Order: sequence, then C-alpha cells, then structure tokens
Amino acid sequence: MKLFFSISLFLLLLLNVYSGYSQNEVEISGVRYLLHTVKKGETTFSLCQKYKVTQAELNAANPEISGVLKSGSQVKIPVKKPAEVKIAVQPNEKATASEPEYYYHKVTKQQTIFSIAKQYGITANELIRYNPIITNGLNAGQVLKIPVLTDNSADTTEPKVIAAENVKVSSDAGSEENFRFHTVVAGETLYSLGNKFSVSREELIRLNPAVKNGLQTGTRLKIPEKKELKEENLESSQPDQNKVADAIAEPESVICNPISGRNIQKYKAALLLPLNLQGNDQINISEVKSGILTGKIDLSHLNTLAGTDSVGITSGLNIDSKVEGFIEFYEGALLAIDSLIQQGMNIELIVFDASNKQMINGLLQLDIFRELDMIIGPVYPELQETVAAFAAKNRIPMISPLASTGNYEESNPYYFKVNPTREYQIEQTAQFIADKFSSKNLVLLQINGNSNSAEAKLAEKSKEKLRSLKNKTVREYSFQQHGLSALKPMLDENGENIFIIPTDNEAQVSVAVTNLTSLAEHFDVVLVGTSTLPKLKSIQTENYHRVRLHYLSPYFVDYTKSLTRRFVGRYRDVFSGEPTQFSFQGFDVTYYFLNALFRYGKDFRSCLPQYPMELTQMEFRLKRVSPMGGYMNKALFVTAWDRNFEILNGGIFGSFNSEN
Repeated sequence: MKLFFSISLFLLLLLNVYSGYSQNEVEISGVRYLLHTVKKGETTFSLCQKYKVTQAELNAANPEISGVLKSGSQVKIPVKKPAEVKIAVQPNEKATASEPEYYYHKVTKQQTIFSIAKQYGITANELIRYNPIITNGLNAGQVLKIPVLTDNSADTTEPKVIAAENVKVSSDAGSEENFRFHTVVAGETLYSLGNKFSVSREELIRLNPAVKNGLQTGTRLKIPEKKELKEENLESSQPDQNKVADAIAEPESVICNPISGRNIQKYKAALLLPLNLQGNDQINISEVKSGILTGKIDLSHLNTLAGTDSVGITSGLNIDSKVEGFIEFYEGALLAIDSLIQQGMNIELIVFDASNKQMINGLLQLDIFRELDMIIGPVYPELQETVAAFAAKNRIPMISPLASTGNYEESNPYYFKVNPTREYQIEQTAQFIADKFSSKNLVLLQINGNSNSAEAKLAEKSKEKLRSLKNKTVREYSFQQHGLSALKPMLDENGENIFIIPTDNEAQVSVAVTNLTSLAEHFDVVLVGTSTLPKLKSIQTENYHRVRLHYLSPYFVDYTKSLTRRFVGRYRDVFSGEPTQFSFQGFDVTYYFLNALFRYGKDFRSCLPQYPMELTQMEFRLKRVSPMGGYMNKALFVTAWDRNFEILNGGIFGSFNSEN
C-alpha cells in the first residue's frame, strides 16, 4: 500500500507541475514544450530538477545550449503527459534525504549496459557504479538506479557522452544530421577529440564555433554521429570466427619499425583476472568500484604500494586459495609496471575482475575497452572467446597469460599464447628423447589407463621419433606385470639407462619411481617424463633426484641471474613475502609484452623474432601458428634433477627455429 501511495503522490505532484505551467506551452513540429526564461543563477541541472526532465531530454530539445545558461535566454522544456510516466520501483528501496536522487529503469529484452547508459546520458562506468550487480550481466525485468545528473557529476577520469540518444538537427541547408554531446575534460584537445570520434577538426569547429580559439574544460560539444557505427550486443550473439578472420585480413608481410627517439605516448593496458572480489572483500586495495579493481594505478612511488595500490596480502587476511595465485600474478605485474615507468614508459594499467562470462560481457561494453593498447587475460580459455573476438575486431593485442588450452591463436593474428599447448610439449619431449638419448639404453614403461591422454601419447611419439633413426629399438616394460627382478637383465651396467614414463597418474608414477629408486643404487638411471610429475604430492622429491628426473617446461627460475635476484629482492621489500611461480609469471608476461609495445608500437608482432629479452622464469620464442593465425611461445626449458639435489637448467629446446 505504501508503494502504491508513493507512486500516486508522485503522479499527483507531476500533474500539479504541468498544470501550473500550462499557460507557457507551445507546439513545435508536433511536440509540446514549455518556454522558460532563464533567470540569473539558473543552471541546466536546476531546470531539470524544477521540471522533472532529464539532462539528455533538455539537451535534445535545446541543442544550441553550450556551457553556462545566459540570463534572459529562452529554454524549451519538453512536456510529458502524466500517462507517459512509467515508474518501476524495487519494493525494498527506500530513499532518504541524504541519498542521491535516482531515476528507476526496468530492463527490457535486448537492452545492454551501453544502450541504457546512452539513453540516460551517463557513461557505462557510472551505470555499473550505481548497480554493481550488472557486472554479472543484465536480465530482463531488473530494476536499475539511474543517477540524476548534477552540474558537478562530470567524470574526470574519462570523457562523458552527455546525449542519451541520437539527436536530429536541421542545418542551414535543410538537411538533418545525427550528433551526440561530449563534455570536455582536462587535457583534451581538438586533435585528440578528432581521433577519438573519427571527425575532422574543421567539422568540430563548424558544429561548435565557440571552440575556434581553444577548448575549455566543461564545454559541451556537439559530435557528429557516424551512421555506420552500430551498438554491439555481446550478450545475445557469439562471435563468428570466420567473420572475424575476414575482418582482420592483413598484408602478408609487415615491416618491423621500431619507434625512434623518445616515446612520450601514453598507453593503456587492461589486466583481466578472476579475483572474485565479492568473495574477497578483505583484500587490501585502495579502490573497488563496479567490479573494477584499482581503476587507475599510479606507480610513480611504488615503495608505498604495499599499503595503498597493492593487493598486498598482509597477515590475518582471509584470501580464497583459488584466487591467491592470481593476486600473486597481479603483484608481479605491478613490479613490471614500475620497471617500465622507470624506463620512461607512460603506462596506465587498468585491472578488472573477470570471473565469469556475464562480467566479461559487461566489461566489453565499457567505452574504455576501445581505447586499449593491450589486453592481458582473461585467464581461463572458456572466458576468452568474446574477448578474443573483440580484440581481433579492434586490432588490440590480446595475451593469454597462463592457459595452454584453447585454440584462438589458430585464426586470430592478435592473440598471443604464452604457455605452449600440452600437445606441443609432448611432441617436443619425444623429440628431445630422440635427440639426446638415442644412443642410450631406452626402456619405455608401459602404463594402464587412458591411452588418449596427452601424456600417453608420449609413448607413441617417442617410438615414432626413434623408429626414424636407423637400428634403434625401444624395449617396453611393465612393473605391474613383471615387478622389478625381470628388469635387471635388460639394463646397461656401464652406461645410462633411460626410462620413459608416459603418464602423470599418481599411483602408476609412484610405483615406477619407487622401483627405479631401488635400481638407482646399482645402475645409472634417468627418468624422462612431463613437467606435471613434481606436482604429485605423494612422491618424495628426493627420489626424483635419485632417478635424475628430466622434463621440458615453459618455466625455470634461475636464481643465478641478476634480474631474478633483483626481482626477488624488490618483491620482498614491497610485499613482505616470497614470490611464487605466479608472481614470476605476472612480471615476465607484463614486462615482455608492454616493453614490446613501448619499443615498437601496437603492431609489434613482426618485431618479436628479433626481440629476445632476459626474464625471471620464461623465455619467449613466439612463432606464428598459421598465415592468418596468432602466436604461441615455443621455448621450453630442459629441466634436470641431479643426485646432488640441485635442479639444473639444461638449456632451451623447441621448434622455434622452424616454420611451425
């Protein structure tokens, strides 16, 4: 009953408002307006409040308004009939005198964050800020709070589009053109606005004669709307990879052109991580709003970062273990940004919580995404599809920082896969066995279980590679069937005995390692497997040293390198802890790719073959996977565990010197 009474009272007041001003009504082109004479001190905001219209409606009725209202001028106020007023209010929503005023909007089918924000003359960021739940996606029937625009509501962090919809303006020639409004913020110029909205300086001056002698912060400009620009509905359609490929066709050869001289350009990069902010509200960060973690990060004084801009993990914080690794990745990325700033790069890192598809679809509708120079993430392949399509369409380099699965690099030349696929690692492990151990006594351990797994294919690949070598045979053996005693006659007492284990099944690996550890007391044993073996918790790591475990891995932290030692020291100083594999990865990925952006510009892809760089745990040898495809890192470290209980770097291995 209270809800009904409130709505009825609002309508009654609205009727009183319009009846009180009815004597000033005029009709222009079939639309009724109230004519209001501006008094000293009145603003567009006060008029909107007085007549209960939106800023966008007032602007549409008076396109000639620019800046401060002049006393004595007339302003047209669009007349709304009471029957046109539609109010949707959440039953539990109670407005207080201290709260900002809102309109309420009920979401309908096919509406997006961008379209609703545009309708009310606000930015997508503002809409999300007042309705954080929509970072998970819009649903028909949802009721959203729309902030009433005030004179001081201009967003100083990004240009704001004031117009709620395309406005048709009759020119002197009698033609109609569509335009929208933009409020100038500090630092903008006619040149930068021309680039942003794809319009010439002359056109801006024609529509806004007052700016001929320069721009002033707060000036409202008319911007011509391009007819070909159409809103993307990311939630209702999936990207067509064939169409994406057609849209991003490029010349067969691209020349590498390093940026000469001092590079003063400002770059923007987005980092998309599954930080699950709603579930980790104790994370120590300076600002969390609308699903955006630390919307802007100023790292000019990084020594204060642990208490301010960092996601610093201090004692007593309860961090979800599923998220902790990504926070460590973020910390490594921050240190990379700090290093780049010290080298003179003007970089703005924007970090987004990207934990599910709905959140990502919402993020891609933010205006700032079209201004990006690089996207790092998302982490999970199942969340990368729409981002990869968006990046390809807008020619933005996209980095997959952790996942080795997904195949977006096959058809997207702007996609970079940092971790090589499991299949590639198995193929190269088999090649490593053939290259390194073909003259040794080779024994392939037979396994039970899934013969279709990537690890199981190591057996097939190894035999295939070795068969290509003349007079080379591989004996096979099963501990499950024959135990240990039957194996001894097959061994070389004077040379190395190489055992290939094509599985990461913990039980089967445990049986093999236990038996081989016993054999290693009397024979020279080397076990070759995959990089997943050290992660098996039930197997004592000292046994891997005894059997001299060898494998190929994209990672190897070499603490003898000066860069690694400096990174570890800096990490300890800033975050009061030890860096993890995620921390090293965050630094390496961010530092390498942003460095390439800084040195070569946005189209740095053709420069990568001649761009080696020392990193903390990775080596990048990025190769294009197909003529129209993206890039995959093909560098793997030969990792060797020795009997002196050291883990050694055996060098780089991979097919990076070949075409594929």
